[in-house]
Amino acid sequence: MSIQIPAASSVVENLENAGRLIDQHIKADQSFWELSGQLSIATHQTANASGNTDRDYPAVQSYWPALESMPFLGEVNCTPLPPELVQAFENMQCNCAVGLMPLVSRAWLTIDSTIYIWSYEDGKDLAYFDGLNEVILTAGLLKPKEGVFQEHIEYLLCLTTPVEIVVLGVSFTDSPSDPYSEMHLQPEPLFNLPSDNVNMLSVVGSPEGRIFLAGKDGCLYEVVYQAEDGWFTSKCRKVNHSVSRLSFLVPSFLTFSEDPLLQIVIDGSRHILYTRSQSGTIQVYDLGPDGQSLSRVDSIQLGSMVQRACYAARSMDQSLFKPIVHMAVIPMSDSSTLHLMAVTQAGVRFYFTTTPNGIPGRPSMLAMVHVRLPPGHSPSSTIPKLGGTVHQSFYRRGALLLSSAIMEDRDQLWIIDPDMFPFQPILIETVISRPLEGRTWAIAEAIQPGDLEAVASLASLPPSVVTQHVRPPRRFILLTTQGCYVITRLRPVDQLRALLESSKGTASDAVQSFFALHKEVQACAMALILATSPNKQLAFWATDAFFKYGGEPHIVFPGSSGMYPPGVGGGLATSTPMTPSAQFQQQQQQQQQQQQQQQQQQQQYSTPVQGQTPSSLPHPYSSSMQMSTPGSYGNVGSLQGSAGSSGALGRAVMGPEVVLSGKHDGLCRYLARLLRPLWNEQVAVFYKPPGDMQAEQVVSAYASEELSAFMEQLYSLKCFIDTNSHLLSASLARPGASPANIHQRVLSYMRPEGMVTTSPSQVQTTLLDKYKADAQPITMETDIVNMSFLFVAEGLSQQERQQLVATTFRTLIVSSRPLISSVISALLNRYAGDTSMTESLSSRLLEVAPSLYSQDDAIASKARELVTVARTIQNREEQLQRLKESVMYYSKVVSRINLPSVCELCRDLKFYSGVVELALCAAGAKDRKNLAVHFYKSGQPQQDVNGQTAYIERQRCYSIVTSTLQQLLVEEQPAKRPSSVPAQPGPPSPTVERQQLSDPREEFDELLALCLRSDDELFHVTLYSWMITAPVNLTDRLVQVRTSYIEPFLKHMVASQQQQQDILLFLNLLWRYYEKNKNYSAAAKILDQLANIQSPNITLDQRVEYISRAVMCAKSCNLATSGSAIGEFLHELEDKMEVARIQLNIVEAIKALRPQTANTRAAVEMLTKELMDISKLYGDFADPFQLSECKLSIIHCATHYDPILVESLWTEIIDKELALTKKQSVENQMQSMYSKLIQLGQVYIHSERFFPLEHIISVLEKYSCQQHWRVDFVYTTLHKVGVSIQTLFDIYNRLFKSKLPFWQMVHQPLSIIYSLHCYYRDNHSLIPAYERSAFKAMVLDAISVYLVELHTATPSVAGDLQMKFRQLQTQIQGLYMDKDR
Repeated sequence: MSIQIPAASSVVENLENAGRLIDQHIKADQSFWELSGQLSIATHQTANASGNTDRDYPAVQSYWPALESMPFLGEVNCTPLPPELVQAFENMQCNCAVGLMPLVSRAWLTIDSTIYIWSYEDGKDLAYFDGLNEVILTAGLLKPKEGVFQEHIEYLLCLTTPVEIVVLGVSFTDSPSDPYSEMHLQPEPLFNLPSDNVNMLSVVGSPEGRIFLAGKDGCLYEVVYQAEDGWFTSKCRKVNHSVSRLSFLVPSFLTFSEDPLLQIVIDGSRHILYTRSQSGTIQVYDLGPDGQSLSRVDSIQLGSMVQRACYAARSMDQSLFKPIVHMAVIPMSDSSTLHLMAVTQAGVRFYFTTTPNGIPGRPSMLAMVHVRLPPGHSPSSTIPKLGGTVHQSFYRRGALLLSSAIMEDRDQLWIIDPDMFPFQPILIETVISRPLEGRTWAIAEAIQPGDLEAVASLASLPPSVVTQHVRPPRRFILLTTQGCYVITRLRPVDQLRALLESSKGTASDAVQSFFALHKEVQACAMALILATSPNKQLAFWATDAFFKYGGEPHIVFPGSSGMYPPGVGGGLATSTPMTPSAQFQQQQQQQQQQQQQQQQQQQQYSTPVQGQTPSSLPHPYSSSMQMSTPGSYGNVGSLQGSAGSSGALGRAVMGPEVVLSGKHDGLCRYLARLLRPLWNEQVAVFYKPPGDMQAEQVVSAYASEELSAFMEQLYSLKCFIDTNSHLLSASLARPGASPANIHQRVLSYMRPEGMVTTSPSQVQTTLLDKYKADAQPITMETDIVNMSFLFVAEGLSQQERQQLVATTFRTLIVSSRPLISSVISALLNRYAGDTSMTESLSSRLLEVAPSLYSQDDAIASKARELVTVARTIQNREEQLQRLKESVMYYSKVVSRINLPSVCELCRDLKFYSGVVELALCAAGAKDRKNLAVHFYKSGQPQQDVNGQTAYIERQRCYSIVTSTLQQLLVEEQPAKRPSSVPAQPGPPSPTVERQQLSDPREEFDELLALCLRSDDELFHVTLYSWMITAPVNLTDRLVQVRTSYIEPFLKHMVASQQQQQDILLFLNLLWRYYEKNKNYSAAAKILDQLANIQSPNITLDQRVEYISRAVMCAKSCNLATSGSAIGEFLHELEDKMEVARIQLNIVEAIKALRPQTANTRAAVEMLTKELMDISKLYGDFADPFQLSECKLSIIHCATHYDPILVESLWTEIIDKELALTKKQSVENQMQSMYSKLIQLGQVYIHSERFFPLEHIISVLEKYSCQQHWRVDFVYTTLHKVGVSIQTLFDIYNRLFKSKLPFWQMVHQPLSIIYSLHCYYRDNHSLIPAYERSAFKAMVLDAISVYLVELHTATPSVAGDLQMKFRQLQTQIQGLYMDKDR
């Protein structure tokens, strides 16, 4: 089954607008400043400093006193050490070490040779390992390499002692609630290596499974392991990366180092390793692009750092800058240009980069570029300085934790993070301090497995305010001598919750100040998180705060400074970071000015005023544009603003502009944040099963649990909108505040063109449409994933599967309705045949996705079921009945189905009438106003867009029918039915009907006849066009069609064609159609038109054939009389026919000329292009090329009688023929002349004026005497032509009497005459009986004359002729004697 989802234009427009709105708010959340931009870093060659002003570490209560009671930390839990550990301390002899394993929620403690591991959450699940004999120095939980160990080994535990390095396997008991609920240490070590008497002080693993160790000798070591032993390598070995391969040649006392390595950190995002030594030297190693290699890059000593720090912060004591107690990587998600941070004992932070000017690439250096002073170093700061010395530190995702010793058994914890002030152009951090009981041993952050926000497409993590609706509060773990502290850092939304609960509602300055602190948009988005929570009381308070403090729409007029209203969005003034010199400051200001100009040109935004940055303004250090120019950190623009504002606030405007309220933008922002993890992500991905790498399956990119979590949040937002729709409408429609009223106020000042008034109902409709568009596809996919996405995807075509993989959720929601319909169809097709399951699916789809699956779709599903049932029926009559019912249902919803798919089902079941019915029904439904027919009859004008669209849609429907016809047409004859043996003796089973194999030709004829019975004119046009272009010639069938559409079609095609070849094609079809239908008059006229068309595509032979057929058609008319019009046309055609034949003879004659020249070839080309009149043929071709025979035929056709011209043409003909055989034998000459005379004589024998017999005989006899031809050659040849003996006697007698000089010279006439008389004697029976006596007397009289002539002639002339004539006279006298008697 196939389902199509049409959408109303208004809904589609709303979805498009809402989609663009979501894009804008997602982009606004991504438009945060890069860390290097916030710190104003311009180059790696110098370092600058910050942290010396009140604005770098503001005291919130100083700006908003009402927020003095706002909490920053949640509940602090302290879990004491397990009692077993306390008792174990009593037996400690040599050493103890501690640490945290946040990946598995564990803490560890070593006491001498035993390691204890327990859960820091509750102090339970204590495990230990005491299989070593030496003191354990350090331990590390590591990720193993893939494919080396068995699957149950999830982690490795590396233990180091003074003499060995031991690697243990770690596994966990599976638990649905906690994957790390119960930990198991393998009793037998996986690897055991000697340490060569080097104490390892730190163990760190890389994401690729490599194990690195920090040696007390100052060397970096690695435990290299693999699954099996190699040819030249062992299964596990220790490698020293701090010495060269030739180090064995150097005595050991010369390589001794007194600078132990204390710390190793690895940047998994860049594959870089850093080491810190006891003296403060930091080294950087490149692990290669894939993390599988290692090479030392650079190092920096503490003295160099202190020197550069003193230069950057000259007013500070250098004791602040040493020693270094901790270093932490800054991953790419935090900064693209800053790579490492180090913390000193005084809490000063050093920032480093490993590439020149932050250019992306492999590390090539290590340079300190910024110094961040700790809190309390501003002259007027109200924040206290860090007390004591920092001995433990931790950094992750912008949060810095410092533990300083204020007493021997008490520490002070400092938490410094920027979460309260996101989207600021400078780094503004809050400072939180808290005393701790005991001495801090280790600090880490609890990591939540399966975080819903883990989206790989985000190159940079946004501020926590963007993800706080899905991320739980951050929890930090501190392992102290008193136990494990779990400290929760409250999110801004948690702080709002605390303020609402403490105030018992919104009637407090604290809540209002909170909205002022975070700006209306951000605060409203946070309020929505609480308003959609299951806590009804809290949701009520949050909803009240949303509407109470969400602001109102307002207008920004020209000349306005763009400042926020008092108390809303004023924010904190920005600080100016310290720079090492005035020259650098001037250079930075120039860079800022240049960047501002570029932003004004590219974005057409004006520079924001001091203290504000609109969310629409792209920050130069956002995740999408982290550096302004290659090779630099990027020029820091105007260090102003906050992304909390929207619209035109914070920027100058050219005209009055409407700025929507924080409620509107906050609602949009929250919806955008809900959708952000899915919005630009793929719906599905290709997956290759491990067992079959060749197979490629399409699977969902998200698990059903993840999609269900999204749906819960979207549903909660929908409930909020539905519940508070009256408040939303009232808020938007408030007098003087609604967008419509605002536009009216603006119009009083200025009336810009194209301004659209947006009503409150339109805003609400857009939001509801957006929710439905977002929620229904996600709900649908959740159900599909639960029912096996893989099998549903298999029901899609290959193109649809590729499209599904390439489709993002945004595209699916906004503009992929056809793809959604295909997925629904595949889902229903998956369970086709299961009626109960199909009905259940239909009900479910109608419930969760009514805009995607309507009642019409249910009808289509019913039709699909009928087709499925029909497949199983063997009785043809019953099968056809089901198919007819199915087509009836399909016809009701023909605009909602996938027509090609449904027609394919009918085709498979050989239900071709259903194909035609559905296709024509769909065509009519797509063009109910017959725009396509008008478009076709109007010549298909390009400006008729609606008609063209309708025409294309109808053609797509018709093509299904024509493709079915073509399939039947080219299908081979069915094979013989295979023989089969019945299951049992006897007659066939009555329940099974023996179906005869059908003949495709018969099916084609039936289907064609069905198509021709249609009353759809445009379908007939398509059908006829297909018959012309079909792979098998169907033009004979076409001209036999008997419909009212065929003749208009052919005429239209003749008139509308541009190519002459196409015109000829349809003219040929038209005359054939007329001839088949006995409209001979019309056929003759079309044939005459074809014969006279000037075209190189028609040969002269074809033109002659056209004229000939036209003559035949004209003669076939009932009115073919000379007096009628058709009679006159017939005479005209006959004349054209005669002239055409002459033209054909001229062509052949010119082609026979030798040699062929350019003139002859040009003449032939001209003669074949068109039919010419007889004068042109004579003057332009026959006469110039001396074509005597053609000239004779021309004057004969024109009845132009000129005796002299005729005789001269015959002379030329005889001369040319004789010239052709001049060098041949006498017999060949006579044969050639004989053939020519026979050919021409048959043409002109009955036209005495154009067949001058006496002249011809005279010329021939003269040549006969000259060439010594037979005496009887001439008259016998002419007699064969048809000249009677009487005529020959008469002509020869006149020739004799003419006494021409030529005859007297050759002495031949009497010999010729004698021969002629002998011929008469031998063929006297050829004389008609009624002429014999008279002709006999005439012959005898002539002989008497000849005898007298011979009697007077000389003996040499007379010779034997006299005697021969007398004998001949006697013989002739004896002729006819019997009959005379």
